[in-house]
Amino acid sequence: MKQSRAEVQKRQDQILEMFQKADTLQVSDVSQILHVSEITVRRDFDYLEKRGFITRFHGGATFNASHSGDSLHIPSSVSHSREKQLIARTAASLLKDFQTVFFTAGTTSMEVLHAVRSKKICAVTNSALAGKIVEGGSLELICTGGTYQESSHSFTGGLSELTLSQIYADACIIGADGVAFLDGVTMQSYLNATLAHLMLTRCRGTKIIVADGSKIGRTLHFSAFPLESVDILVTDSSAGSGELLRIRDLGVRVILADTEE
Repeated sequence: MKQSRAEVQKRQDQILEMFQKADTLQVSDVSQILHVSEITVRRDFDYLEKRGFITRFHGGATFNASHSGDSLHIPSSVSHSREKQLIARTAASLLKDFQTVFFTAGTTSMEVLHAVRSKKICAVTNSALAGKIVEGGSLELICTGGTYQESSHSFTGGLSELTLSQIYADACIIGADGVAFLDGVTMQSYLNATLAHLMLTRCRGTKIIVADGSKIGRTLHFSAFPLESVDILVTDSSAGSGELLRIRDLGVRVILADTEE
C-alpha cells in the first residue's frame, strides 16, 4: 500500500535524527529499527543525499555535519521543529526561578533551554551548543565539559560524569530517542544514555522527558532508565494514544503540548 507523503516525511525525519546521533548508519540497521524494507531505506537515503544531509556509501551513509553550518536545527520540515517548540514552551512553564536544572544535549531539550534563557535558573548541560543558545539571557550556565562528540554536538565521558556527580538538581529536562511502555527511555548512543541516567539519579525534584510524537513507542539500542522513574512526559498529539495510555498507567503525567494552546 502506497504511503502518504506525511508518513514518508515522518520516517525520513526519524532517519535524519538517527544520523544526528550516530553520524554513520547502515541500511540494514535502519531497516530493522524502523521495520521497513531495505529498498525503502535506500530510497530515503537517496532523498536525504540529494538534499545534502548525508553522503552515501555501499551499504550505508554518513551524516554531513557541515550541512547546517552554525544553525542548531535542520530545516523545520525535517526536524519536527514546530512540535519541538510547543513541547519546549510547555516544559519551560514547569520550571521555576532559582532552580538548578539538568538539560541533556539534543534538539528538543535545547529548545527548552532556549525557552527558559530569561529565567533565573542555573542550567547544567553537556551540550556544546548551550552557550550560543542562552546568549542575551539571565540564567546561569554550567557546561560539563568532556570529550566532544561532533555528531550530537555534546560532551560525554568521564569528565562529564565527574561534573554531574558533584551536583544535585531540582529538576531535569531529558530528551530521548525512544520512549516506550515496556522498554522505558532509550538512546541511540550508549554515552548519551549513561549521562541521561546520571542526570536522573542526581535529580531531587521533577523529572521531565521531552520527546516529539515520533519517538513514542520506539525503542533504540541503549537503555537509559525505566519510565517508572519519570514524573512527566511532554510530547505532542501525533504520539500513539494506546502507548500514551499505557505510559499513564505507570504513573507518568502525560502532557500533549499542541493541545495546551
